[in-house]
Amino acid sequence: VISYIEKLSKRDVLSGRTVTGGIVTVADSSWQLSFTVNRQQQFKEQPKDQASIWIYALYSDVKGDFIKKPITECTGSEICQEWLYHMGVPQDELVELAQTECNTIPVYMPYVTAYFMPRAYKDRPLVVPNGSKNLAFIGNFAETERDTVFTTEYSVRTAMEAVYQLLEVDRGVPEVYASEFDVRVLMDAYYQLNDRKSLPELVNKNFLKR
Repeated sequence: VISYIEKLSKRDVLSGRTVTGGIVTVADSSWQLSFTVNRQQQFKEQPKDQASIWIYALYSDVKGDFIKKPITECTGSEICQEWLYHMGVPQDELVELAQTECNTIPVYMPYVTAYFMPRAYKDRPLVVPNGSKNLAFIGNFAETERDTVFTTEYSVRTAMEAVYQLLEVDRGVPEVYASEFDVRVLMDAYYQLNDRKSLPELVNKNFLKR
């Protein structure tokens, strides 16, 4: 299985370095299947010759392309077979690889994208609502300035904001660093995601020309 990932990513999966560099989405997948392979090993006790792969499916109410049923009705092995199918594994090898080389654990998270749904300013409560003396909202569904949801920092910052305001603590909440407007940060991220290769190296490999 690892060889198919390396064929796609052009990276050594077990090197301890970036593999996919983020989520890879299969554009023609009926489930809108995505997967990501981060730096290995992801877990302390993970054997050095094994890889942990995260597989996602956006559409849970449609049949798969190889497994002809919705992902919510699938076993871990069937989910793995659908992924391997899109990775280009020959169909006569799918079942054996999914059952003998992989251990797929399904997890259903129907509201995982709720953070990112379109919203208006007042759809989420302020951390400390106007006029509140003893009530605050914390976490990723509370409204705070300039921050990005789906992070631990967001939850911590809202908790600090709640405590400081309600208890009148004379201390400022750490400001959100506007990294999306800093070209130095963007270039460093580009550098890190490309295994710390220089621009000439990338040009030589035709990455930028494409």
